[in-house]
Order: sequence, then structure tokens, then C-alpha cells
Amino acid sequence: MISSKAQKYRDELVKKLCEAMENGTAPWQRTWTDGDAPFNAVSGRAYHGINAVNLALQSQALGHSEDGRWLTFDQAKEKGWHVKQGEKGTHIEFYKFEEKPKFDGAGSPVLDSDGKQEVEKSVVVRNYVVFHASQIEGIPPYEPKARNPIEDNEKAERILKESGAKIKYGGNEAFYNRTDDFIQLPEKSQFKTQADYYATALHEISHWTGHSSRLNRPASSDMKSETYAKEELVAEISSMFVSAETGIPQTQEHFENHASYVDYWVKAVKEDLMRFLRR
Repeated sequence: MISSKAQKYRDELVKKLCEAMENGTAPWQRTWTDGDAPFNAVSGRAYHGINAVNLALQSQALGHSEDGRWLTFDQAKEKGWHVKQGEKGTHIEFYKFEEKPKFDGAGSPVLDSDGKQEVEKSVVVRNYVVFHASQIEGIPPYEPKARNPIEDNEKAERILKESGAKIKYGGNEAFYNRTDDFIQLPEKSQFKTQADYYATALHEISHWTGHSSRLNRPASSDMKSETYAKEELVAEISSMFVSAETGIPQTQEHFENHASYVDYWVKAVKEDLMRFLRR
């Protein structure tokens, strides 16, 4: 369970996600590159998961989606910078995994079959407040990260190879066949650019992870069903994260092809994600 305070921030995020999707401005509904991905301006580390989505949305709201720099009040102070008067921070979550020795009701150590004391694993959720670079006085101007298309393609290729997914080539369609567990793609030469090829392949890899032998997500072949739309939402968010890691942007055709799922996505977020966030 999470605190009521943390739940409040998550509920607010759900609302922002729904509004962004309805307006076509969710992070996965636009081109996403490593330079845009939220990262800590002091440590250089990228934010992940729900924090990445939340900060990306907030960067857009502030009108600075091209600048992914975020930092805490104390980090800004240590650098000699200052949070601008009247600026409000954005809440993020930090998960810490802890292990504690396990004891029984009498206070005696609980031992495993090898005679070693068992441990209890728990997750501690903490909330922090961060500020966008545009809210900081004294911070240097943002300099976009240099992109190297060759290196970006190599990163994407490595993901495809190391996934172990079976990929077949030929025809004019790109899809994942869950029944026979393979990805079908047109020949590389049929794509306008190598980036288009990798963007498509990585999207299908996202679907591949849902197989019963892997993450075992619900599936449906009915393109008008909510289950189908929910799976597309999973793949969209996955594509956003992978794009941030590789620098491979989604194509405009990709966004247009998935515009019809928006209503289903909003419903999926309002229903399923709200239940998930309340765990």
C-alpha cells in the first residue's frame, strides 16, 4: 500500500494522462528522442517508469519539452542556482527495496532448509519534489545532446538481437503473431529510412513481451476490442521508453495509425490504471 499523499499525486497524474491523450499530446503520441527524455541535471541519470511519463507531461505543460533537465531544490542550491519565486515543483517517486531478517511470533529467527535465516522483502516508496530547468535561475542554457544516427541504429539492432525474438521478413505488413510467437516485418529496404524500420521493429518487440511464456498479458485479435487497445497502449508507452534509450523516434505515420485508439486508451487509463495505482 502507498500513502494517501502519494496516492493523491498518482490520481493527479492519471487525470493529466487522460487529458493529454484526448488532446493528442501524451509523450508517446509525439516524436521522442533521448534529448527530450527527463534526466537529473546534476547526476545526469535518466528518470524511469512513471517518473519519466510524469516529468515529460510537466515539461510540455511548462512549454519546454525539448529540455529534459530536472533537479531538486537542494541540488540547485548546491550549484549556486535558485528556484524562481512562485514556482511549484513536481512530485516524483523513489522506490527503495529493503530486506529484513524474518522472525516468528515468538521472536525466533525463521530458518530455510539450509539453516540460513530467511529475509522479508519490502518496498519503501518515497516522494521527492523536483523543478524543471526553466524554473531555475542561474542554470546554464540547455544544449541539446548530439545525436549519432549510426549509434542509435546500433543500439536498436542490439535490442532486437539480444531479445531472442524470431523475426521474419517479407510482405507489406508489420505485426506480431502471438499464436506462433514471431514478428513479421517488411524487408528493411521497403522502409523510408533505417530509423523507420527500427521504430516499427521495436514497437512489435513490445507486443512480443506479452506472450504467455513472458509477461503473459491478455490478448485479442479484435482490433475494436478494449483488450486490443490496451495492448496497443502498453506498446506505445514501451516505445516511448525505448525511443528515449536509443534515440529512435516514432514516425508520423505511426501516430496517425494509432489515433483511433485514443478513446479506448483513455478508458483503459481511467479504469485499469486507476485500480493499479491504488494498490
